[in-house]
Amino acid sequence: MLHCESIPARASLHDWTIAPHRHHNLHQFFWIEPPGDGKDGGEATLEGRAHPLAPAAAISLPAMSVHGFRFRPGTQGWVVTLPAATLDRVLAEAPALRAALAAGALFRPAESPAWIFQAVAAEYAGGGLGRAQALGALAGLLATWFARALASRAAGAAAAPQAGSALLARFQALVERDYRSVRLLTDYAGALGVTPTHLSRVARALTGRPASQLILERRLLEARRALAYTSMQVAEIAYMLGYGDPAYFARVFAKATGESPSAFRARMTRL
Repeated sequence: MLHCESIPARASLHDWTIAPHRHHNLHQFFWIEPPGDGKDGGEATLEGRAHPLAPAAAISLPAMSVHGFRFRPGTQGWVVTLPAATLDRVLAEAPALRAALAAGALFRPAESPAWIFQAVAAEYAGGGLGRAQALGALAGLLATWFARALASRAAGAAAAPQAGSALLARFQALVERDYRSVRLLTDYAGALGVTPTHLSRVARALTGRPASQLILERRLLEARRALAYTSMQVAEIAYMLGYGDPAYFARVFAKATGESPSAFRARMTRL
């Protein structure tokens, strides 16, 4: 039906290090709790990529997933191994749950699944009436917990770009409204109720440029328009855009565009 083993029982036999390997036709569920002393918690290597094991981590590994571990001595937790056929059987009427377990993943859930592993371990160690049936039911519960957690994680990841797009749109609307005044990134972030770091991270993820660059680009766009299509002096344009020092504005413009405001105007006039 399944195999259940504690992390210390398995890892201590191998000096707390499990070399990368894979299992044919076996699905594994891990719950790993490194020592809580704030030090290095070890790492898991999944398909060649290293993941820290601190804080606690849940891992789901389908058959043929390459994995290895370097545990800190004293790490606690469990590993439950099920034949893929058993997993197929216990989730036969829930194809969505089975699909959620198709890819390997390491994640850090808000709620610990330790209680399910403890129940599996207790039943596995016992010999009571209906042990196989109880283990089958617990296997279904464990698989369902992991499938739900992974499905929720995937839904959150899908929603994140939408939330980011909404934040970026609000930010760009503020920039469009206020580009003629000197507003810092911290001012925009405060108005949006986020940190400057988060705002820049979202902007960079969706546009490839930090939020501060988007602010500058909008101001420079207006400067180029004024230089090309009006007779305003460079100093007037600088003041219009909130720069108190026209010389500073000229330096900012030249650094961003590669030419001075006067050179840009002359080039546009010749076109």
